Amino acid sequence: MQVSLITCTSNSEETLEDCCNSIYSQTYKNLEHIIIDNNSNDNTLDILNKSKINNQKIFQQKSKGIYGALNEGMKMSNGKIIGILHSDDEFIDKEIIEIISKKFFESNLDVLFSNIFYTKKNNINKITRKWTSDLTEGIQQNDELTQKINNGWMPPHTSLFFKKNLLIKIGYYDESFKISSDYDFIIRLFKQSNLKIFFLNKFSLKMRSGGISNKSLSNIFKKMREDIKIMKKFKLNAFKTILIKNLSKIKQFF
Repeated sequence: MQVSLITCTSNSEETLEDCCNSIYSQTYKNLEHIIIDNNSNDNTLDILNKSKINNQKIFQQKSKGIYGALNEGMKMSNGKIIGILHSDDEFIDKEIIEIISKKFFESNLDVLFSNIFYTKKNNINKITRKWTSDLTEGIQQNDELTQKINNGWMPPHTSLFFKKNLLIKIGYYDESFKISSDYDFIIRLFKQSNLKIFFLNKFSLKMRSGGISNKSLSNIFKKMREDIKIMKKFKLNAFKTILIKNLSKIKQFF
């Protein structure tokens, strides 16, 4: 069962080699690495051309934003399972994709999510926050997940692996949301009925902090406006959802 990993690059020379090495070192070899590059003018392409990853495909794209790039990557992917690894992130160990693919095969899963570490932007080995779920490992009940979604819960989109054929049902990232499209995508995904969704109680990757949502004060407010729009779209109580969503993050720093 082939796994497609999608990475978007834009002058990513500082971290890309470590990202690629974490893919190359995986014990599971039936991998496809899709790169969507935003016309980088640093050493990004040189690093990719020297990469040892066997099945790596590089596509150039004029900027459509991160979600437009991810959509292009998903459309071009050939794997039955899709995952995302940003250019400044790394897998936690060399066996994680093998563990994930085995879970998909053994239980005929549709979706799998796991725990992740957030780290300092300039030091991926310095953990600043831990996203963990309070769920028990295994296949999750749809009604319990729906209740958690209604309370503002969502797993990080980089912890998600899902079957590509689900995109026919739920569609791709909504590019009208420039910051919170992952929130909209995850709600659409988790609200699908009769899906086998598995929580893997294991840390799967290290993700550097400093993403677009926290880049500036204006982006923080823009994200909040998009979040509220998404909540209204799915008929969620915006005040309650935002409150619970933000309060739940506090324990992740301890």
